[in-house]
Amino acid sequence: MQEVLIASAVRTPFGLYMGSLAGQRSQDLAAVSMKEAVNRAGIDSSQLDIAIYSEAKQTSLPANIGRHGWLLAGLSEDTAGFTMNTLCAGALQTMISGFNKIIAGEYRGLLTGGIETNSQAPHYILNARSSFGGDSLNIKDSKKEIEINAQPVDLYGELSAFSLADIVAANYGISRKTLDEYAALSKAKAAAAVKKELWKEGIAPVSKKVKKAEVMVDADDAARAPEFAQLMELAAVNANGTATTGNVAPLADGSASIVMFSADRAKELGVKPIARMLGFGIAAGNPRLLEITTLKSIKNALKATGKILDEIDFIDFHEPSAAYALAVLEQLEKAAEKANADGGSLGYGHAGAATGGAMVVNMLQRLQSGQTGLVNVGALGGQSLSVVVEKL
Repeated sequence: MQEVLIASAVRTPFGLYMGSLAGQRSQDLAAVSMKEAVNRAGIDSSQLDIAIYSEAKQTSLPANIGRHGWLLAGLSEDTAGFTMNTLCAGALQTMISGFNKIIAGEYRGLLTGGIETNSQAPHYILNARSSFGGDSLNIKDSKKEIEINAQPVDLYGELSAFSLADIVAANYGISRKTLDEYAALSKAKAAAAVKKELWKEGIAPVSKKVKKAEVMVDADDAARAPEFAQLMELAAVNANGTATTGNVAPLADGSASIVMFSADRAKELGVKPIARMLGFGIAAGNPRLLEITTLKSIKNALKATGKILDEIDFIDFHEPSAAYALAVLEQLEKAAEKANADGGSLGYGHAGAATGGAMVVNMLQRLQSGQTGLVNVGALGGQSLSVVVEKL
């Protein structure tokens, strides 16, 4: 079977919601990581067959970020591009799709990744085309709507990040104190990693204007970590719940891009790959029981790659909430000690479709002291995706 190699993996910093990257459009952030990923691969962009990108909050500005961002980056007009949506797991889905296309021989070189600019997420007016007036204006916030409508509301209810966290905490009997202890730890780990510049090599700085000056954003906003006592002071979002703005992952802005090649194409071009993608695991289940589906996804990825957990050096999984994270760790049992060594989404923030891609970039940096890593993202709607990568 054809090997699938990773030639480069780059991300922007993650700016927390309305933070350091709030003024950046999705196409701007996508273009930054796309261009840098191609540059680091040491190739001409025309040598890639296609760009497969993901954005959860897709709008008409632009409608197809996979193509729009690519052109905005000044890359080859002859390389095609399209955009897909698997919500939180979008970037991992693009990698999986790219993996399958290379294995099938459809493409030999491609760029994958994801983008999200929650700070730029629009409001919209429902039914404005058919009825527009003072009595019919129904303004919706796309940030909220994409969460509660990730699954049929009539079947599963409105599962916002906060209500889903409350469900998980209740199912596993997790106290508010335990949730905030875990959230404080994850945030502290992320802040420490940022301060040590652990991810610096994998980050493409973003230039922005502040008044008349050009300012470079080159680090995650996660360096600002609250203490446990501060988290405990926060009120629960839902009545009788335990989920707060402190123990549920904050929204963020950012992008991540990964250049992938078949082994024979990389050899032809003289590309020196940094890693190989060994395989993946996809699982789906009840949207209210995402932590169970996540364990299925991890098991599927291990089975597909012929690995066991003992052979995985690091596991990074998306933390939509402390409740979900603790439930996943309970299922991982002894392997939990390998998980989220440098914090997770509770600290870095959740940039929708970009989250999994950024986690892959971080993982490849961390594998300088390891060999094999597994990245997992559980997505709203009841799906969970995992990829396994190996350092070369």
